[in-house]
Amino acid sequence: MTIWTPDLTPFEGPLYLKLAKAIEQAIADGALPPQTRLPTHRALADRLGVTVGTITRAYTEAERRGLLAARVGHGTWVRGAADPANEWVIRNEDNQRIELWQNLPVQLDRAAIIKPMLTELADGDLNGLLGYDKEAGRAPQRQLFVDWLAEQGIQGSEERLLFSHGAQHGIMLALLATGCVGETLFCEGLSYPGMLGNARQLKNQVMGLAMDEEGLIPAALEAACRQRRAKLLYLTPTLQNPTTATMSLARREEIVAIARRHDLLIVEDDVNGLLPEEMLPPLVNLAPERVIYLGSLAKIACGGLRVGFVLVPPALRNGFAQAMRLSSWMVSPLLIELACKLVSQHQIMPLIEQQRRVLARRGELLRHLLPGARWQPGAMHAWLPLPEPWRSQEFAEAANALDVGVASGEHFAAGQFAAPQGVRLSLSQPATDARVAEGLERLAGLLRGTPPTNPLL
Repeated sequence: MTIWTPDLTPFEGPLYLKLAKAIEQAIADGALPPQTRLPTHRALADRLGVTVGTITRAYTEAERRGLLAARVGHGTWVRGAADPANEWVIRNEDNQRIELWQNLPVQLDRAAIIKPMLTELADGDLNGLLGYDKEAGRAPQRQLFVDWLAEQGIQGSEERLLFSHGAQHGIMLALLATGCVGETLFCEGLSYPGMLGNARQLKNQVMGLAMDEEGLIPAALEAACRQRRAKLLYLTPTLQNPTTATMSLARREEIVAIARRHDLLIVEDDVNGLLPEEMLPPLVNLAPERVIYLGSLAKIACGGLRVGFVLVPPALRNGFAQAMRLSSWMVSPLLIELACKLVSQHQIMPLIEQQRRVLARRGELLRHLLPGARWQPGAMHAWLPLPEPWRSQEFAEAANALDVGVASGEHFAAGQFAAPQGVRLSLSQPATDARVAEGLERLAGLLRGTPPTNPLL
Protein backbone atom coordinates (compact mmCIF):
# COMPACT_ATOMS: atom_id res chain seq x y z
CA MET A 1 0.00 0.00 0.00
CA THR A 2 1.48 3.32 -1.11
CA ILE A 3 2.06 6.30 1.20
CA TRP A 4 0.96 8.59 -1.65
CA THR A 5 -0.36 11.91 -0.35
CA PRO A 6 -1.98 14.17 -2.95
CA ASP A 7 -1.75 17.93 -3.25
CA LEU A 8 -5.31 19.21 -3.71
CA THR A 9 -4.49 22.90 -4.13
CA PRO A 10 -4.36 22.94 -7.98
CA PHE A 11 -7.92 21.64 -8.27
CA GLU A 12 -11.31 23.31 -7.89
CA GLY A 13 -14.62 22.09 -6.54
CA PRO A 14 -15.73 20.13 -3.47
CA LEU A 15 -13.04 18.30 -1.53
CA TYR A 16 -14.07 14.84 -2.75
CA LEU A 17 -13.97 16.02 -6.36
CA LYS A 18 -10.57 17.63 -5.85
CA LEU A 19 -9.26 14.31 -4.60
CA ALA A 20 -10.82 12.40 -7.50
CA LYS A 21 -9.14 14.83 -9.91
CA ALA A 22 -5.84 14.44 -8.08
CA ILE A 23 -6.09 10.66 -8.44
CA GLU A 24 -6.82 11.04 -12.16
CA GLN A 25 -3.84 13.39 -12.58
CA ALA A 26 -1.49 11.11 -10.62
CA ILE A 27 -2.47 8.15 -12.79
CA ALA A 28 -1.95 10.18 -15.96
CA ASP A 29 1.46 11.37 -14.72
CA GLY A 30 2.57 7.88 -13.74
CA ALA A 31 2.77 8.71 -10.03
CA LEU A 32 0.14 6.00 -9.46
CA PRO A 33 0.90 3.14 -11.87
CA PRO A 34 -1.59 0.31 -12.51
CA GLN A 35 -2.17 -2.10 -9.60
CA THR A 36 -0.94 0.46 -7.02
CA ARG A 37 -2.84 0.07 -3.74
CA LEU A 38 -4.08 3.34 -2.30
CA PRO A 39 -4.15 4.27 1.40
CA THR A 40 -7.13 3.09 3.39
CA HIS A 41 -10.02 5.52 3.75
CA ARG A 42 -9.11 6.23 7.36
CA ALA A 43 -5.37 6.63 6.73
CA LEU A 44 -5.83 9.10 3.88
CA ALA A 45 -8.52 11.02 5.78
CA ASP A 46 -6.12 11.47 8.71
CA ARG A 47 -3.29 12.51 6.39
CA LEU A 48 -5.38 15.14 4.61
CA GLY A 49 -7.34 16.28 7.64
CA VAL A 50 -10.74 15.50 6.09
CA THR A 51 -13.60 13.19 6.96
CA VAL A 52 -13.67 9.51 6.05
CA GLY A 53 -16.86 10.24 4.13
CA THR A 54 -14.95 12.63 1.86
CA ILE A 55 -12.40 9.92 1.02
CA THR A 56 -15.20 7.42 0.39
CA ARG A 57 -16.94 9.79 -2.04
CA ALA A 58 -13.66 10.53 -3.83
CA TYR A 59 -12.73 6.85 -4.22
CA THR A 60 -16.27 6.07 -5.39
CA GLU A 61 -16.11 8.85 -7.99
CA ALA A 62 -12.69 7.66 -9.20
CA GLU A 63 -14.04 4.12 -9.38
CA ARG A 64 -17.03 5.34 -11.41
CA ARG A 65 -14.61 6.91 -13.88
CA GLY A 66 -12.90 3.56 -14.28
CA LEU A 67 -9.71 4.69 -12.53
CA LEU A 68 -9.89 2.53 -9.41
CA ALA A 69 -11.18 -0.85 -8.29
CA ALA A 70 -12.06 -1.99 -4.78
CA ARG A 71 -12.54 -5.40 -3.20
CA VAL A 72 -13.26 -6.52 0.34
CA GLY A 73 -10.06 -7.57 2.05
CA HIS A 74 -7.91 -6.19 -0.76
CA GLY A 75 -8.49 -2.45 -0.44
CA THR A 76 -8.54 0.01 -3.33
CA TRP A 77 -6.08 -0.06 -6.20
CA VAL A 78 -5.41 1.57 -9.58
CA ARG A 79 -6.99 -0.28 -12.46
CA GLY A 80 -5.11 -1.07 -15.65
CA ALA A 81 -4.65 1.89 -17.94
CA ALA A 82 -6.66 0.43 -20.82
CA ASP A 83 -8.96 2.82 -22.66
CA PRO A 84 -12.58 1.57 -22.42
CA ALA A 85 -12.81 1.97 -26.20
CA ASN A 86 -10.02 -0.57 -26.60
CA GLU A 87 -11.88 -3.02 -24.38
CA TRP A 88 -14.95 -2.83 -26.62
CA VAL A 89 -14.08 -5.78 -28.85
CA ILE A 90 -15.95 -8.84 -30.07
CA ARG A 91 -15.51 -11.74 -27.67
CA ASN A 92 -16.03 -15.33 -28.74
CA GLU A 93 -17.70 -18.02 -26.68
CA ASP A 94 -16.31 -21.47 -25.98
CA ASN A 95 -17.82 -24.61 -24.47
CA GLN A 96 -17.63 -23.20 -20.94
CA ARG A 97 -17.77 -19.45 -21.42
CA ILE A 98 -21.08 -17.70 -22.20
CA GLU A 99 -20.97 -14.21 -23.64
CA LEU A 100 -23.81 -11.81 -22.85
CA TRP A 101 -21.35 -9.08 -23.77
CA GLN A 102 -22.15 -7.67 -27.20
CA ASN A 103 -25.22 -7.02 -29.37
CA LEU A 104 -24.53 -9.35 -32.28
CA PRO A 105 -27.37 -10.53 -34.56
CA VAL A 106 -29.09 -13.74 -33.52
CA GLN A 107 -27.38 -16.69 -35.21
CA LEU A 108 -29.59 -17.72 -38.12
CA ASP A 109 -28.93 -19.57 -41.41
CA ARG A 110 -28.20 -16.55 -43.56
CA ALA A 111 -25.96 -18.49 -45.93
CA ALA A 112 -28.98 -20.21 -47.49
CA ILE A 113 -30.34 -16.78 -48.45
CA ILE A 114 -27.05 -15.22 -49.54
CA LYS A 115 -25.64 -18.06 -51.71
CA PRO A 116 -28.12 -17.71 -54.61
CA MET A 117 -27.64 -13.94 -54.60
CA LEU A 118 -23.87 -14.33 -54.89
CA THR A 119 -24.43 -16.58 -57.89
CA GLU A 120 -26.61 -13.91 -59.50
CA LEU A 121 -23.91 -11.30 -58.91
CA ALA A 122 -21.24 -13.59 -60.41
CA ASP A 123 -23.37 -14.11 -63.52
CA GLY A 124 -24.04 -10.36 -63.89
CA ASP A 125 -21.78 -7.36 -64.39
CA LEU A 126 -19.25 -8.52 -61.82
CA ASN A 127 -16.38 -6.49 -63.29
CA GLY A 128 -18.49 -3.36 -62.97
CA LEU A 129 -19.07 -4.09 -59.29
CA LEU A 130 -15.36 -4.65 -58.68
CA GLY A 131 -14.31 -1.18 -59.74
CA TYR A 132 -14.45 2.24 -58.13
CA ASP A 133 -17.79 3.98 -57.92
CA LYS A 134 -19.40 7.15 -56.58
CA GLU A 135 -18.98 7.87 -52.87
CA ALA A 136 -22.73 7.74 -52.20
CA GLY A 137 -23.51 4.65 -54.26
CA ARG A 138 -25.51 4.54 -57.47
CA ALA A 139 -28.77 6.43 -57.80
CA PRO A 140 -30.91 3.29 -58.52
CA GLN A 141 -29.42 1.60 -55.45
CA ARG A 142 -30.19 4.62 -53.29
CA GLN A 143 -33.75 4.84 -54.66
CA LEU A 144 -34.35 1.17 -53.93
CA PHE A 145 -33.35 1.70 -50.29
CA VAL A 146 -35.42 4.87 -49.99
CA ASP A 147 -38.50 2.97 -51.28
CA TRP A 148 -37.87 0.17 -48.80
CA LEU A 149 -37.44 2.60 -45.91
CA ALA A 150 -40.71 4.30 -46.93
CA GLU A 151 -42.46 0.93 -46.57
CA GLN A 152 -41.17 0.86 -42.98
CA GLY A 153 -42.47 4.38 -42.29
CA ILE A 154 -39.11 6.19 -42.65
CA GLN A 155 -39.26 9.20 -44.94
CA GLY A 156 -36.34 10.17 -47.15
CA SER A 157 -35.27 10.83 -50.72
CA GLU A 158 -32.68 9.43 -53.07
CA GLU A 159 -30.67 12.67 -52.98
CA ARG A 160 -30.42 12.57 -49.17
CA LEU A 161 -29.27 8.94 -48.84
CA LEU A 162 -25.74 7.58 -48.99
CA PHE A 163 -24.31 4.25 -47.96
CA SER A 164 -21.80 3.70 -45.16
CA HIS A 165 -19.76 0.86 -43.66
CA GLY A 166 -22.44 0.27 -41.03
CA ALA A 167 -23.84 2.74 -38.51
CA GLN A 168 -20.50 2.92 -36.65
CA HIS A 169 -18.95 4.45 -39.77
CA GLY A 170 -22.03 6.66 -40.06
CA ILE A 171 -21.26 8.14 -36.64
CA MET A 172 -17.74 9.03 -37.73
CA LEU A 173 -19.06 10.55 -40.97
CA ALA A 174 -21.52 12.68 -38.99
CA LEU A 175 -18.81 14.02 -36.70
CA LEU A 176 -16.54 14.84 -39.65
CA ALA A 177 -19.20 16.24 -41.97
CA THR A 178 -20.56 18.63 -39.36
CA GLY A 179 -17.13 19.82 -38.28
CA CYS A 180 -17.72 18.46 -34.78
CA VAL A 181 -14.04 17.92 -34.03
CA GLY A 182 -12.97 19.17 -30.62
CA GLU A 183 -16.51 20.54 -30.10
CA THR A 184 -19.09 19.82 -27.41
CA LEU A 185 -21.41 16.91 -28.11
CA PHE A 186 -24.58 16.13 -26.12
CA CYS A 187 -25.87 12.59 -25.67
CA GLU A 188 -27.77 10.40 -23.24
CA GLY A 189 -25.93 9.91 -19.95
CA LEU A 190 -25.49 6.26 -20.83
CA SER A 191 -24.59 5.92 -24.49
CA TYR A 192 -23.17 3.61 -27.15
CA PRO A 193 -19.45 2.90 -26.49
CA GLY A 194 -18.69 3.02 -30.23
CA MET A 195 -19.87 6.61 -30.38
CA LEU A 196 -17.96 7.50 -27.22
CA GLY A 197 -14.81 6.00 -28.73
CA ASN A 198 -15.26 8.02 -31.92
CA ALA A 199 -15.77 11.17 -29.86
CA ARG A 200 -12.58 10.53 -27.89
CA GLN A 201 -10.60 10.11 -31.09
CA LEU A 202 -11.87 13.44 -32.38
CA LYS A 203 -11.31 15.20 -29.03
CA ASN A 204 -14.99 15.96 -28.53
CA GLN A 205 -16.17 17.26 -25.17
CA VAL A 206 -18.94 14.75 -24.45
CA MET A 207 -21.70 15.83 -22.07
CA GLY A 208 -23.99 13.04 -20.88
CA LEU A 209 -27.50 14.19 -19.96
CA ALA A 210 -30.04 12.86 -17.47
CA MET A 211 -32.39 10.07 -18.49
CA ASP A 212 -35.61 8.44 -17.34
CA GLU A 213 -37.66 5.44 -18.50
CA GLU A 214 -38.15 7.08 -21.93
CA GLY A 215 -34.53 8.07 -22.40
CA LEU A 216 -33.23 11.63 -22.58
CA ILE A 217 -35.16 14.05 -20.34
CA PRO A 218 -36.18 17.18 -22.31
CA ALA A 219 -35.60 19.50 -19.36
CA ALA A 220 -32.03 18.22 -19.08
CA LEU A 221 -31.44 18.98 -22.76
CA GLU A 222 -32.95 22.45 -22.42
CA ALA A 223 -30.75 23.22 -19.43
CA ALA A 224 -27.64 21.94 -21.22
CA CYS A 225 -28.39 24.08 -24.28
CA ARG A 226 -28.69 27.17 -22.09
CA GLN A 227 -25.49 26.34 -20.25
CA ARG A 228 -23.24 25.34 -23.13
CA ARG A 229 -23.07 25.61 -26.90
CA ALA A 230 -23.00 22.28 -28.75
CA LYS A 231 -23.18 21.31 -32.41
CA LEU A 232 -24.62 17.82 -32.12
CA LEU A 233 -26.99 15.75 -30.04
CA TYR A 234 -26.52 11.97 -30.41
CA LEU A 235 -29.57 9.84 -29.54
CA THR A 236 -30.91 6.30 -29.82
CA PRO A 237 -34.67 6.92 -29.44
CA THR A 238 -35.72 3.28 -29.93
CA LEU A 239 -34.47 0.46 -27.66
CA GLN A 240 -31.74 2.70 -26.30
CA ASN A 241 -28.36 1.16 -25.69
CA PRO A 242 -27.90 0.08 -22.90
CA THR A 243 -31.17 0.85 -21.05
CA THR A 244 -33.73 -0.34 -23.70
CA ALA A 245 -35.66 2.95 -23.15
CA THR A 246 -37.93 3.95 -26.05
CA MET A 247 -39.14 7.52 -26.50
CA SER A 248 -42.87 8.16 -26.89
CA LEU A 249 -44.01 10.27 -29.82
CA ALA A 250 -44.65 13.19 -27.46
CA ARG A 251 -41.09 12.92 -26.09
CA ARG A 252 -39.67 12.84 -29.63
CA GLU A 253 -41.60 15.95 -30.58
CA GLU A 254 -40.41 17.76 -27.46
CA ILE A 255 -36.76 16.89 -28.16
CA VAL A 256 -37.08 18.12 -31.74
CA ALA A 257 -38.68 21.39 -30.59
CA ILE A 258 -35.75 22.05 -28.23
CA ALA A 259 -33.25 21.27 -30.98
CA ARG A 260 -34.97 23.75 -33.28
CA ARG A 261 -34.96 26.49 -30.62
CA HIS A 262 -31.24 26.09 -30.07
CA ASP A 263 -30.24 25.26 -33.66
CA LEU A 264 -28.94 21.84 -32.62
CA LEU A 265 -28.27 19.06 -35.13
CA ILE A 266 -29.41 15.56 -34.10
CA VAL A 267 -27.70 12.28 -34.94
CA GLU A 268 -30.43 9.64 -34.72
CA ASP A 269 -28.93 6.18 -34.33
CA ASP A 270 -31.79 3.94 -35.39
CA VAL A 271 -30.00 0.60 -35.73
CA ASN A 272 -32.67 -0.92 -33.47
CA GLY A 273 -35.58 0.96 -35.02
CA LEU A 274 -36.92 -1.92 -37.11
CA LEU A 275 -36.70 -4.54 -34.37
CA PRO A 276 -39.94 -3.79 -32.43
CA GLU A 277 -43.17 -4.93 -34.06
CA GLU A 278 -44.79 -1.57 -33.32
CA MET A 279 -42.56 1.21 -34.61
CA LEU A 280 -42.81 4.88 -33.74
CA PRO A 281 -42.01 7.63 -36.28
CA PRO A 282 -38.27 8.33 -36.28
CA LEU A 283 -36.97 11.79 -35.48
CA VAL A 284 -35.94 12.25 -39.11
CA ASN A 285 -39.63 12.29 -40.09
CA LEU A 286 -40.24 15.13 -37.64
CA ALA A 287 -37.24 17.30 -38.55
CA PRO A 288 -35.52 16.22 -41.79
CA GLU A 289 -33.71 19.55 -41.97
CA ARG A 290 -31.68 18.86 -38.80
CA VAL A 291 -31.68 15.09 -38.22
CA ILE A 292 -28.91 12.82 -39.49
CA TYR A 293 -30.48 9.37 -39.60
CA LEU A 294 -28.27 6.28 -39.22
CA GLY A 295 -29.41 2.77 -40.10
CA SER A 296 -27.66 -0.49 -40.83
CA LEU A 297 -28.24 -4.05 -41.99
CA ALA A 298 -25.74 -5.31 -39.41
CA LYS A 299 -28.21 -5.87 -36.56
CA ILE A 300 -31.19 -6.87 -38.66
CA ALA A 301 -29.68 -8.93 -41.47
CA CYS A 302 -25.95 -9.70 -41.72
CA GLY A 303 -23.25 -8.28 -39.49
CA GLY A 304 -20.51 -9.23 -41.94
CA LEU A 305 -22.17 -7.36 -44.81
CA ARG A 306 -21.18 -4.01 -43.22
CA VAL A 307 -23.66 -1.94 -45.23
CA GLY A 308 -25.29 0.99 -43.49
CA PHE A 309 -27.29 3.94 -44.78
CA VAL A 310 -27.46 7.58 -43.80
CA LEU A 311 -30.19 10.14 -44.48
CA VAL A 312 -28.65 13.61 -44.32
CA PRO A 313 -30.15 17.10 -44.28
CA PRO A 314 -29.76 18.72 -47.72
CA ALA A 315 -27.42 21.39 -46.34
CA LEU A 316 -24.97 18.68 -45.20
CA ARG A 317 -24.98 16.58 -48.37
CA ASN A 318 -21.67 17.90 -49.70
CA GLY A 319 -20.02 17.62 -46.29
CA PHE A 320 -20.96 13.95 -46.04
CA ALA A 321 -19.74 13.26 -49.57
CA GLN A 322 -16.38 14.78 -48.72
CA ALA A 323 -16.17 12.89 -45.41
CA MET A 324 -16.87 9.64 -47.27
CA ARG A 325 -14.18 10.30 -49.87
CA LEU A 326 -11.62 11.17 -47.22
CA SER A 327 -12.42 8.26 -44.89
CA SER A 328 -12.78 5.38 -47.36
CA TRP A 329 -13.72 6.87 -50.77
CA MET A 330 -16.78 4.60 -51.06
CA VAL A 331 -18.53 1.50 -49.78
CA SER A 332 -17.80 -1.57 -51.92
CA PRO A 333 -20.24 -1.55 -54.90
CA LEU A 334 -20.33 -5.33 -54.64
CA LEU A 335 -21.57 -5.24 -51.05
CA ILE A 336 -24.10 -2.51 -51.81
CA GLU A 337 -25.50 -4.55 -54.69
CA LEU A 338 -25.77 -7.61 -52.45
CA ALA A 339 -27.62 -5.52 -49.88
CA CYS A 340 -29.95 -4.30 -52.62
CA LYS A 341 -30.75 -7.89 -53.56
CA LEU A 342 -31.64 -8.63 -49.93
CA VAL A 343 -34.03 -5.70 -50.00
CA SER A 344 -35.49 -6.20 -53.48
CA GLN A 345 -36.06 -9.92 -52.93
CA HIS A 346 -37.90 -9.18 -49.68
CA GLN A 347 -35.53 -11.18 -47.47
CA ILE A 348 -34.88 -8.51 -44.84
CA MET A 349 -38.21 -8.58 -43.03
CA PRO A 350 -38.32 -12.41 -42.71
CA LEU A 351 -34.88 -12.25 -41.08
CA ILE A 352 -36.13 -9.58 -38.69
CA GLU A 353 -39.20 -11.66 -37.86
CA GLN A 354 -37.06 -14.73 -37.11
CA GLN A 355 -34.91 -12.63 -34.83
CA ARG A 356 -37.97 -11.23 -33.06
CA ARG A 357 -39.20 -14.74 -32.29
CA VAL A 358 -35.85 -15.83 -30.87
CA LEU A 359 -35.55 -12.69 -28.77
CA ALA A 360 -39.12 -13.10 -27.49
CA ARG A 361 -38.23 -16.56 -26.15
CA ARG A 362 -35.09 -15.22 -24.53
CA GLY A 363 -37.00 -12.31 -23.06
CA GLU A 364 -39.26 -14.84 -21.32
CA LEU A 365 -36.21 -16.63 -19.92
CA LEU A 366 -34.97 -13.30 -18.60
CA ARG A 367 -38.33 -12.50 -17.01
CA HIS A 368 -38.31 -15.79 -15.07
CA LEU A 369 -34.62 -15.93 -14.12
CA LEU A 370 -33.84 -12.23 -13.55
CA PRO A 371 -37.20 -10.51 -12.98
CA GLY A 372 -35.52 -7.25 -12.00
CA ALA A 373 -33.99 -6.77 -15.46
CA ARG A 374 -35.47 -4.32 -17.97
CA TRP A 375 -36.25 -5.62 -21.46
CA GLN A 376 -38.63 -4.65 -24.25
CA PRO A 377 -39.87 -6.81 -27.16
CA GLY A 378 -37.43 -6.79 -30.04
CA ALA A 379 -34.47 -5.66 -27.92
CA MET A 380 -31.21 -7.53 -28.37
CA HIS A 381 -30.16 -6.57 -24.85
CA ALA A 382 -31.50 -6.00 -21.36
CA TRP A 383 -30.42 -3.70 -18.53
CA LEU A 384 -29.95 -5.23 -15.08
CA PRO A 385 -29.97 -2.71 -12.18
CA LEU A 386 -27.88 -4.07 -9.33
CA PRO A 387 -28.99 -4.18 -5.71
CA GLU A 388 -26.86 -2.67 -2.97
CA PRO A 389 -24.01 -3.06 -2.27
CA TRP A 390 -23.06 -4.37 -5.74
CA ARG A 391 -21.12 -2.08 -8.06
CA SER A 392 -21.28 -2.67 -11.77
CA GLN A 393 -17.57 -3.28 -12.39
CA GLU A 394 -17.38 -5.58 -9.38
CA PHE A 395 -20.41 -7.54 -10.61
CA ALA A 396 -18.91 -7.81 -14.13
CA GLU A 397 -15.68 -9.16 -12.65
CA ALA A 398 -17.58 -11.65 -10.48
CA ALA A 399 -19.62 -12.76 -13.51
CA ASN A 400 -16.41 -13.13 -15.50
CA ALA A 401 -15.10 -15.46 -12.80
CA LEU A 402 -18.18 -17.59 -13.51
CA ASP A 403 -17.36 -17.54 -17.26
CA VAL A 404 -20.18 -15.15 -18.11
CA GLY A 405 -19.37 -11.95 -19.97
CA VAL A 406 -21.50 -8.87 -19.28
CA ALA A 407 -20.94 -5.16 -19.99
CA SER A 408 -20.65 -2.97 -16.90
CA GLY A 409 -22.32 0.43 -16.75
CA GLU A 410 -18.96 2.23 -16.86
CA HIS A 411 -18.57 1.30 -20.54
CA PHE A 412 -21.61 3.44 -21.37
CA ALA A 413 -21.02 6.45 -19.09
CA ALA A 414 -20.77 9.60 -21.23
CA GLY A 415 -18.38 12.30 -20.06
CA GLN A 416 -18.70 12.82 -16.32
CA PHE A 417 -22.19 11.29 -16.10
CA ALA A 418 -22.52 9.22 -12.93
CA ALA A 419 -23.33 5.76 -14.22
CA PRO A 420 -25.92 3.86 -12.17
CA GLN A 421 -24.89 0.50 -10.80
CA GLY A 422 -26.04 -1.90 -13.49
CA VAL A 423 -24.89 -4.13 -16.32
CA ARG A 424 -26.07 -4.75 -19.86
CA LEU A 425 -26.96 -8.29 -20.87
CA SER A 426 -26.93 -9.09 -24.59
CA LEU A 427 -29.50 -11.80 -25.20
CA SER A 428 -28.72 -12.09 -28.90
CA GLN A 429 -25.08 -13.17 -28.78
CA PRO A 430 -25.20 -16.80 -27.53
CA ALA A 431 -25.88 -19.42 -30.18
CA THR A 432 -28.82 -21.11 -28.42
CA ASP A 433 -31.60 -20.38 -25.95
CA ALA A 434 -30.09 -23.01 -23.66
CA ARG A 435 -26.83 -21.07 -23.51
CA VAL A 436 -28.72 -17.88 -22.67
CA ALA A 437 -30.61 -19.69 -19.91
CA GLU A 438 -27.38 -21.09 -18.46
CA GLY A 439 -25.75 -17.67 -18.45
CA LEU A 440 -28.76 -16.05 -16.79
CA GLU A 441 -28.91 -18.82 -14.17
CA ARG A 442 -25.26 -18.20 -13.27
CA LEU A 443 -25.99 -14.50 -12.84
CA ALA A 444 -29.11 -15.20 -10.79
CA GLY A 445 -27.04 -17.44 -8.52
CA LEU A 446 -24.49 -14.67 -8.14
CA LEU A 447 -27.22 -12.27 -7.00
CA ARG A 448 -28.65 -14.84 -4.59
CA GLY A 449 -25.27 -15.38 -2.96
CA THR A 450 -23.63 -13.31 -0.28
CA PRO A 451 -23.19 -9.82 -1.73
CA PRO A 452 -19.96 -7.92 -1.31
CA THR A 453 -19.54 -5.51 1.55
CA ASN A 454 -17.93 -2.10 1.40
CA PRO A 455 -14.27 -1.99 2.47
CA LEU A 456 -13.68 -1.32 6.15
CA LEU A 457 -13.06 2.37 6.68
